[in-house]
Amino acid sequence: MTDKLTATLDKAGVRAISTDLWGIFFEDISYSGDGGLNADLVQNGAFEYNRADSIDWSNYSFWRKIVPEGSFAAFGIHDNDPVATENPHYATVEVEHAPAALDNTGWDGMVFRAGETYDFTAWMRVRSESAMPVTVSLRGDDGSIIAENTITVSASAWTTYQASLTVPEHGDAGSSVATQGTLRLAFAGEGVIDLDFVALEPRTTYHGLKHFRPDLVEALADLKPRFMRFPGGCITHGLGMDNMYHWDRTIGPVEHRPHNFNLWGYHQSFRIGYYEYLCLCETIGAKPLPVLPAGVSCQNTSQGPVPVAQEDMPAYIDEVLHLIEFCNGSTATEWGAKRAAMGHPEPFGLEYLGIGNEDLIDDVFKNRFQQIFDAVKAAYPDIVVVGTVGPAPSGQDYEEGWKYAREAGLPIVDEHSYQSSSWWFHNLDHYDHTDRKGPKVYLGEYGSWNTQLINGLSEAAFMGRMELNGDVVAMASYAPLFAKNGHHSWNPDLIYFDNERAYHPYSYWVQQMYATTTADTAWPVTVEGPSTLRRSLPDTVRLRIAGNAKADLNNLTITTASGETINLGNVAYDGRTIDTALDLHADSYSIDTTVVYYEGRWGMDLICGDIDGKNHNIISLGRGHSVRVVRDGTAYALAGTEVSMNEVRPGTTWQVHVDVTDRGQAMKLYIDGTLIADGTEVKDEPRRTVTVSRNDKAGETYVRVVNAMDAPISVDLRQILAELNISTASAASATATVLAGDNPYAGQVGEESPTRPRQTAIDLTDGDYTAPAWSFTTITIK
Repeated sequence: MTDKLTATLDKAGVRAISTDLWGIFFEDISYSGDGGLNADLVQNGAFEYNRADSIDWSNYSFWRKIVPEGSFAAFGIHDNDPVATENPHYATVEVEHAPAALDNTGWDGMVFRAGETYDFTAWMRVRSESAMPVTVSLRGDDGSIIAENTITVSASAWTTYQASLTVPEHGDAGSSVATQGTLRLAFAGEGVIDLDFVALEPRTTYHGLKHFRPDLVEALADLKPRFMRFPGGCITHGLGMDNMYHWDRTIGPVEHRPHNFNLWGYHQSFRIGYYEYLCLCETIGAKPLPVLPAGVSCQNTSQGPVPVAQEDMPAYIDEVLHLIEFCNGSTATEWGAKRAAMGHPEPFGLEYLGIGNEDLIDDVFKNRFQQIFDAVKAAYPDIVVVGTVGPAPSGQDYEEGWKYAREAGLPIVDEHSYQSSSWWFHNLDHYDHTDRKGPKVYLGEYGSWNTQLINGLSEAAFMGRMELNGDVVAMASYAPLFAKNGHHSWNPDLIYFDNERAYHPYSYWVQQMYATTTADTAWPVTVEGPSTLRRSLPDTVRLRIAGNAKADLNNLTITTASGETINLGNVAYDGRTIDTALDLHADSYSIDTTVVYYEGRWGMDLICGDIDGKNHNIISLGRGHSVRVVRDGTAYALAGTEVSMNEVRPGTTWQVHVDVTDRGQAMKLYIDGTLIADGTEVKDEPRRTVTVSRNDKAGETYVRVVNAMDAPISVDLRQILAELNISTASAASATATVLAGDNPYAGQVGEESPTRPRQTAIDLTDGDYTAPAWSFTTITIK
């Protein structure tokens, strides 16, 4: 027989919830800006790449110089008399014996589609006495010409030249005729020519939104986001003061937007700048939520957070205020006029402004933040300022951030949480007891580690409780938003893509299922019946050493509860994973070793238990010490120390003792005899949930059911239907949108989810709904 849950709704517990709850967060990580959302197919078109971007890059990176036998040409880089002093480098091509050419290989090649027109632009000038012809061509995977056009460059001063290239129709319109194509600039005559800011964009747009890759914008629009946070993330305050993101340097003519290195290991051209972000928000119907630095650089650097000097704070505060004027000011204002000059005389209607991101909450941060906050409140009291409370849902920064937010009277704070699926299930009540009189919560970055069905289901369960707590959880956005395949900097991501298409993992569909059924009212629901999982853990005990550190582990010993001792001797760890010879079976055991730490900012891990399975344990040593459990293949911390700025000096020695009991459901970590981390996993994991909300304006009630277990479950909804006065006719004509799969671990990074949501008509006249195994359902009742 199918197991049964009985769901009961507390009508007296009704809550009015935020209608801005579900949004998106864009950060230029994993090549999601240049090479992704930015439609320009040319990489390094401004010849500004250098070693700050990546150790092997230079001004000609991603350009291929072609000089056939019998020809002679030299390719130089100059910075005198540039197009723009902000980006001074440009290419100089000296052709003594033609022909010669430059190929740009794009971002992992260029995709050219049948019937598409591509618009080419470049700044060029000739230094020789006569004009020079430049043939611009699109080349296929085999180097053949797909389309070409010739420009005659005659100006001796910098001039913008343009050309259009249309790919002939080949079979189906829009089909790819090249996936590893290139752009070629061929020089058929002798002379000297300078070129800069080379760009190539397909003419097709999403609803007229220029400079954005349309299929990626469509993937965002389909999420129906109520807001979009941008541009970061860690990008916001950057690696050091010279890398801090200044919004006002990303508007105006693109040539005058100074490029900078991207802290995720590549380059930022700022072709997509603040004006473009605001236009994107407007196009997809999302309120803009820009995030500016809190006058402090990123804490996760070797020098730690560095503040804007006090003497420079008035100018920086003006920069913050100028953004609000740029967004909302009339055309009679200085910055409103700049917005109008860019093509948008109407205000953007900014409501929210984020200040800071995952900052170390110390006195200097508070000082700088308070100055900015006070200035914004004084000049623009209607702007809702979003503060920050660190990178995790617990720890010193979290506690100090919340304490300061209450003292300062912040309206809303930005929390972040990346966790395993098991953590999300175990912490469904995370916001149940949030102070309703204090600042509201914006969960600005969150995700369940990995892209499998179980991760999406854990997020669905947690989002249901966020919706229930939508009176205090005002906003939430999954992160990161995009990742280009082959350039992943994070796992998970909401949308993967390559040059041809976008890929939607399970988490994308969960986000869409909530965002397309936004509610304004919610009620608490209790369930009776088999709703929890008690995990059966293996008694296998093996030991692996991993991480990016270098250290000696001396006298490494494992002792079982029965008294058996295994001495693994001394282990020299150089940063490469080591599987020790340990292999035994025990329910409880201890690990002892003397660790001499040499180098490695992020520390090292002792991984123990069934280390090749989906359920084992991790003891982390380094900037922070913690005990973690791995469940369903991903880890979360049971207990540990704050990691903010806990640098480890070379030669640091720790006496490490770890007690592991109940096959890893409880662990204690001692450093030099002091208990550092003491954690016990709650054995029962909630895996079946029911939540109820309503959109009064749309006249729709939503019943959401998560069944993250391996058998279907019958859910008795009769009391809910009666309590909400759902008519028999409405119950008989309900619809169910169901995301389900046979395997909770299905779903690969960078790929489309194996299954998608399916919508069917259902009859709830008898008040019963059977949720499939491994499923998330939204029932819509008119």
